[in-house]
Amino acid sequence: MTKTAILLLSSLIYFISLLPLRVHYFFSSLLIFIICKVMGYRRYTATINIARSFPEFKYGKVEETVNNFFKNFAQIVAENIWIISASRKSVSKMVTVSNPEVLSEIYERGDSAILVGGHTGNWETITRLELFTSPIPLGYKGDKVVVAYKRQHSKLSDSLVRWTRSTHKTGNLVESGSLARYMLKNKGEQHCYILYADQTPLPGSKFVVNFLNRETTMINGPEVLSRMTDFPVVYFEMMRESRGRYTLIFTKITDKPSELKDGEVTERYARLLEETIKRSPDNWLWSHKRWKRGVEENEKR
Repeated sequence: MTKTAILLLSSLIYFISLLPLRVHYFFSSLLIFIICKVMGYRRYTATINIARSFPEFKYGKVEETVNNFFKNFAQIVAENIWIISASRKSVSKMVTVSNPEVLSEIYERGDSAILVGGHTGNWETITRLELFTSPIPLGYKGDKVVVAYKRQHSKLSDSLVRWTRSTHKTGNLVESGSLARYMLKNKGEQHCYILYADQTPLPGSKFVVNFLNRETTMINGPEVLSRMTDFPVVYFEMMRESRGRYTLIFTKITDKPSELKDGEVTERYARLLEETIKRSPDNWLWSHKRWKRGVEENEKR
């Protein structure tokens, strides 16, 4: 039954994705307006997150940022449906790499790389990294681009997530809980590992930083995996330039994680992400319940 449901749903989604992008923008904006503005889904969460992260914002500025966030989110929904059937050439026009030499230099010397980012811009497009417009090749291609993802609770949802993120066969999705084992098994090969580390960490995560005006527990993954492998770590941010157009920017965190003190990779990542968010406050995923557990509660679990 699940296979049949997956086939039916994926076929339906594919045919819907064939509609022009402007049509997707219209319907996604209408849908997000009803869900978030009329029904209020996650609007309170986004408002509280923004108000506490930017205490200098007056009420009007908070409301403006919330509205712009949901407007951006509607565009992301539209783009991610459209991209399923879009040509590789069309996808390549969506994202331009600003400074590819940061990553290509690591590739040219024969190393693997760990890319760590946040949910900014259209984060879902990162599985198509090799298709992005770039003045020089990034090097890593196909299944050598490994993207960590969180397995969904239902088999149906998990299959659909994997399918939608893999339609151009430009990346290999590995469940985050299995990533360490995968990296050790393939340590002799050149891979580009892509992680997002700005969501709620698992209970027991130990790295705490001051992030957006509050003590915040961060996900262990980037710190632990980079010190385990000693692969270079690069921060990436995706900035929205206009509707459907993004710029990808790389910032090297370190070439030798093992030479940094414990927690330094996490601290540098947090500072870079914070700078990204402050430059464009409506560009981050504010509807996520990022601070649903406090530092003390997290440590007790």
